[in-house]
Amino acid sequence: MQLAGIRNKEIYLHILIILLISVLTNQYYGYIGVNPIDNFTIYNSGFNVLNNKMPFKDYWTLTGPFLDLTKSVFFRLLGVNWFAYVFHASLLNFVFSIATYFTFLKFKLKKNYCLIYSIFLSLIFYPTVGTPFVDFHASMFSILGLYCFVLAVETNEEKYWFLIPWILTIGFLSKQTPTSYMVIIISFLSIYYFFTKFNFK
Repeated sequence: MQLAGIRNKEIYLHILIILLISVLTNQYYGYIGVNPIDNFTIYNSGFNVLNNKMPFKDYWTLTGPFLDLTKSVFFRLLGVNWFAYVFHASLLNFVFSIATYFTFLKFKLKKNYCLIYSIFLSLIFYPTVGTPFVDFHASMFSILGLYCFVLAVETNEEKYWFLIPWILTIGFLSKQTPTSYMVIIISFLSIYYFFTKFNFK
């Protein structure tokens, strides 16, 4: 019992470390430079939704409406400012890093290795752009969908099969590529898996 408590404390410490590094690193790089086209397009669309304007109905959006809708939530909670804008990306940087950490844990990788790999990922994923970006959102949800597929096959837990379509739908509503490619890949792999593993008797 005491050993389990020590292990849980270690995991909580790792979560805190990943949270601090993934959020603070992205917050730092999110304030360096600006991409006028992509930054202000997403910034303005979030502001539009905050003012009761809906994507496609009141204004045109090139990809999916997911970023616009979530951005308006951050603006509502934190105010219409650059901190709220960057923090959106920072939070997703943490979500992706911590999901990677627990995925590696599921495969019985040593906790310290899980921590190191997750930290490396948090340094090279969203900080490379720093601000919310449709390609990064779509890539993240596509990889999370792949994580769920691999875990579903490995653990035989139904919850991962349940999560796959929801995660990929969010990715598709962020941007159709590369999410649609991942949908095709996971669909074919799932069909193959069920036909090879299903007991017809």
